[in-house]
Amino acid sequence: MAERALDRGRHPVPHATGVHQRLEEVRFLVFGRSLPAVLFGVLGFRVLLNFLSQVRGLPPHANLVALAAGPLPTGLYFLFCAIPVGIYLTRPRPTARDGRLVARAAGMVGTTMLLVVGAFPEPVLFTPPAALRDAATPLTIVAFSVAVTSLLYLRRSLSIIPEARRLVTGGPYGLIRHPLYAAEVLVAFAITISRPALWAVLAIIPFIGVLLVRASFEERLLGRAFPGYRAYVARTKRLIPLVW
Repeated sequence: MAERALDRGRHPVPHATGVHQRLEEVRFLVFGRSLPAVLFGVLGFRVLLNFLSQVRGLPPHANLVALAAGPLPTGLYFLFCAIPVGIYLTRPRPTARDGRLVARAAGMVGTTMLLVVGAFPEPVLFTPPAALRDAATPLTIVAFSVAVTSLLYLRRSLSIIPEARRLVTGGPYGLIRHPLYAAEVLVAFAITISRPALWAVLAIIPFIGVLLVRASFEERLLGRAFPGYRAYVARTKRLIPLVW
């Protein structure tokens, strides 16, 4: 999912009038609010059913290890899906947007590719060592915790395609410029190391590549949209705290 504010190529979103204004309002209602909310709502509902099933399957007086092994990561995943529903239904129209086809395609592909990584669990290429499988659970919990925290800071500036509303620099955005993307990469790795299915292995590198392309589009345009963005870039890393 795209993280913040951008503009339409080099130009702000024009102020439409009359029929064109009404068409723009319909377009935003359908593509800017309804469709993203439905996408995340449907996914969230499926995750919620999985979460409830895991909770019902817990033994009486389950300990923290049992919770961490199943319901906790799934519950965080549900929040990751549910929070955007409210955001998309209530967010204002952007003040600027990158309307190029390549930017829109990168946003849509990047949003849906993570689903591909985990959607096809077969065939499994090999059985990973137990240590790797055990590492996947805490990695998933950390990743979804970062993602949910990022969403709470991002709030109504969230978008799939690059759009400008406000520049977010607090919370995890004070450490790296793309914490949502970093969290999604961690989730993809966790899925792959816990169950290295063919499609997960094939998709993870292209998925990271698409996220880097999205980040590049955002950073170029954010620099034009916000005067303080260069100073923000100078004091933060892109994806890995203190490293890069």
